[in-house]
Amino acid sequence: MDSYSMEMVVSKIRFVGALVFALITWCTYGQRATPPPLERTITISFDNETVDGALKKIGQQAGLTFSYSPSVVKIDRPINANFINKTVRQILDEMFKGQIHYKSRGDYVILTKAEGASNQQKVSGYVIDEATGDKLKNVSIYDPVSLASAITDDYGYFQIEVPNAKEVKLAVRKHNYTDTLVYVPSENGLIDIRLASKKLGIFADSVGHKMKRFWLTTKALTQRAIMFENIEDSIHRKFQFSFVPFVGTNHNMSGHVINDFSVNMIGGYSLGVNMIEFGGMFNTVRGNVRGAQFAGLFNAVGGEVEGYQAAGLFNAVRGKTHAVQTAGLINFSWAETETVGIAGLINFGYKDSHDVRVAGLSNINFGNQGGPHVAGLFNFTTKSSGPAQLAGLFNFAAANVKGAQVAGMLNFTAGDHEGAQVSGLVNFAGKRMKGAQVGVLNFATKFKGTQIGLFNISDSTDGVPIGLLSIVGRGYHAIEISADEVFYTNVSFRTGVRKFYNILTAGIQPHTLSEDVNVWTFGYGVGTSPRLSNKFYLNIDVTANQIVADGNIDALNLLNKLYVGGEWRVSKNFGLAAGCTVNALVQETSYEGYPDIFPNLKPDIIEEHTYDNDRIMKMWFGAKVGLRFF
Repeated sequence: MDSYSMEMVVSKIRFVGALVFALITWCTYGQRATPPPLERTITISFDNETVDGALKKIGQQAGLTFSYSPSVVKIDRPINANFINKTVRQILDEMFKGQIHYKSRGDYVILTKAEGASNQQKVSGYVIDEATGDKLKNVSIYDPVSLASAITDDYGYFQIEVPNAKEVKLAVRKHNYTDTLVYVPSENGLIDIRLASKKLGIFADSVGHKMKRFWLTTKALTQRAIMFENIEDSIHRKFQFSFVPFVGTNHNMSGHVINDFSVNMIGGYSLGVNMIEFGGMFNTVRGNVRGAQFAGLFNAVGGEVEGYQAAGLFNAVRGKTHAVQTAGLINFSWAETETVGIAGLINFGYKDSHDVRVAGLSNINFGNQGGPHVAGLFNFTTKSSGPAQLAGLFNFAAANVKGAQVAGMLNFTAGDHEGAQVSGLVNFAGKRMKGAQVGVLNFATKFKGTQIGLFNISDSTDGVPIGLLSIVGRGYHAIEISADEVFYTNVSFRTGVRKFYNILTAGIQPHTLSEDVNVWTFGYGVGTSPRLSNKFYLNIDVTANQIVADGNIDALNLLNKLYVGGEWRVSKNFGLAAGCTVNALVQETSYEGYPDIFPNLKPDIIEEHTYDNDRIMKMWFGAKVGLRFF
């Protein structure tokens, strides 16, 4: 190839590269969305203009339409004002002095009468960079007294609802900006909050912090992620109550509060606990626990624990553990432990352990073990063991062992077995099994006792299998076709025994099949069915179903259902079922793409509550009828 041809090739490559760069730039910066109506900036003047005329001029210049009633807005009132580079929101605030409430829908701005006095005060405004005048997004604003909080939007605007008080102060936090405390004026109206940047902090910011902010940004920052980025304060409270994490007395500030006493109806999240904490299902703490924790399912702690932990399933601690731990399944410790750990399945320690570890299945430790191990299956350590290791089948050590080793990993018997099979992986009984099986997978031909595992399989059982999925050849398994007030076509599969069975369920609204969007649901649950007579049984089921529109799962849309009903066995292979339900629908209020799940029949909502963590719950009574095939 001669030099002229080479130059032509290089020239073409440069042209293509420039074209690609221009396309990327256009896609990135040329397709920015139009600001919402209230955030559109205009310059306009009014000289003895009526309110009606002023609104028309604002609408023409900003490209929007106002909707209001003359009985609410005094349209003949004269307006004399000049506005230079002001948002529509700021202009309306100045015109109406807080007497009118406004909200936008598409390119429409709806004006309504402002609400009367209440025990809550709404504070709104903008947060602005003191040096540049730019409005700042993702700024955290919170009330240090009530812990109500808000985040500024992409246009620097915020609105927060705080209790009425003679003096209201708001804490304002933004990464790389000076912490600010603002006194809220008593009169209504927008407030401007100016923040000073920490220039030295910006230049000295570490690569790690930059990567952290980049990662959070690319993952679409949630309010709580922004709070953790902006706020480093630790707040102390003597008592807190929550329903679920961030729905309680500490609101979205839960992750920054250390509580003396903590009560979580279902579960909770906090920075720390000083005295005692109770959780109906779980407790999660990102800092330290000094005291006691009790949970129906699990305790999870990101810092250290000193005291006592008890949980139905597991305790997990990332920092050092100086406590007694009791769990139905697992105790997990990432750092050193100086504790007695008692678990139904496993005690796991990543670093050194200096005391007794007791487990129904196994003890696993990757550091030195300075005390006896006692386990139903096996003991594992990568370094020297303490005085003794006791387990069901085998012990494994990568370094020296000092003491006895008795452990287990797999239980297998081809004949009859009476007693207990406990393993980390598989329990297998080829003939009759009497006692208990605990493991990931449990298998028995004829079983009498209790099976606890992720998967339980048997031909027949005189007991209760408890797990994610239990299959009993001569047990209770039924396919149900049913209808309720939300989904007129549902299919579910029940498997296990009548004392305790698993439910896999799915449903669809048939009337939407001819339209553009299909609404369907899928879920899981558990239930029990005690016998009332020869052909009648009682059913008590608890299920949770995600509602999906046209195959897209974009947000939380969870329908939780408690069903109490009856089953009539018409024949050996066929039955009828009917009963009542209590329903609780939990959704994210910020997501606008939810389908209408009540197109024809809308039940009476008995309870509706909006939580500060962008969640709404609606409750109603319903009913279900179905056909069952056994």
